[in-house]
Amino acid sequence: MVNPVTTVILDALVGKGIGEICENHFDSASQNHCAHFVSHVLGLRLGLTCGGMTFRPPSPGASIRCDEVFNRLSQRGPWASAPALTNGLLLFATSSSNVINNQMANVPRKHVGIIFGGAVYNFGNSDHKVRKEATIEAFRSRMGHAYGDPQIGLFYAVPR
Repeated sequence: MVNPVTTVILDALVGKGIGEICENHFDSASQNHCAHFVSHVLGLRLGLTCGGMTFRPPSPGASIRCDEVFNRLSQRGPWASAPALTNGLLLFATSSSNVINNQMANVPRKHVGIIFGGAVYNFGNSDHKVRKEATIEAFRSRMGHAYGDPQIGLFYAVPR
C-alpha cells in the first residue's frame, strides 16, 4: 500500500534535506537521494533500502535506487504512454538509451520525482534538498541540462 500524497504534504517537504526525511540517517551528501526521497514519501520498499545501508536501522526504510524502483513497479513506460491522471505518478528522467525493453539500466544519470498538481517534486542532489519544479517541462529541461542531453527521455511509473 502506497502512502497517500497531497500538495500540502509535498510542499511541506520542499527545502528539506534527506536527513530531515530519513529516520535511518542514510543522508550522506555523496549519495544520490532522488529515489530515496520519493520512496520515503510513498513508503516504497523495493530492492535495497536505506535501512539495509545502516548498521542499526530503526526501520526497514525506503528504496534508494532509481532503477530498482522503476523496474519493480508493474505499470511503467515511456512518458508518452502515461495515464491521463498524473497526480502521484513517478516521473523518471534518463537518456532513452538507458531504458531497453521497459527495463532501466543501472547507470549514473537517472532521476525521479513525484508529479502532483502539474508540478514535479524531487530531491536535488546538487543542492541536497527537496525542490519543486513548476511543470513537467521545467523538470525535463533541468535534467536535460544537468545531463548534457537536451532530448532527455521521460518515463513514468505508477507506485503501488
